[in-house]
Amino acid sequence: MEFITITLGAAAKAMTDAVLPALLAAGDRQALEQAHLVRDAIEFARDRAELIGERRRAEALGLLELLGELLTLDAPGSPLAPRLTELRAAALRSLADPAADAGRWAGLGARMGQAVTAVLRAADDLDPGPRAAVERTVLRHALRGLELDRAWLLPLGFDPEPGSVRELSELLGTGRR
Repeated sequence: MEFITITLGAAAKAMTDAVLPALLAAGDRQALEQAHLVRDAIEFARDRAELIGERRRAEALGLLELLGELLTLDAPGSPLAPRLTELRAAALRSLADPAADAGRWAGLGARMGQAVTAVLRAADDLDPGPRAAVERTVLRHALRGLELDRAWLLPLGFDPEPGSVRELSELLGTGRR
């Protein structure tokens, strides 16, 4: 990722040192405004590039927790229980593997997400009480994902309540911002 970070940093510097001054001198306000947005997007990507693996890991850990909670709600003998148990075991193995990278976490997260979708579809056939418990559990975890998204995107300046956003490092479980 260092190569990507350095390359994006160089692109942002070129925008700041050459492109933006040229557009300012040309008096093209619309192009200047758009070039600022491009530079800001480049800087955002540069600042997040090295955190992608940590983000994918945090997302997978959230799904791991969700699968555990769904297993406690699952009816005995459900055909989904073995699949959920298998995915949880794979996630726990990845946790123990220091070589697990962003791609591995993303793949595992995708498989766990598909399992959650299957649980939600199966919940349609449950009685109202158990179905509501499944839905509340999934919604609670979805809100945690939104919390991570808000912290991830905070530097872009679009959050209506930036003071209420938790630290990204806290949500990723790291000491990095």
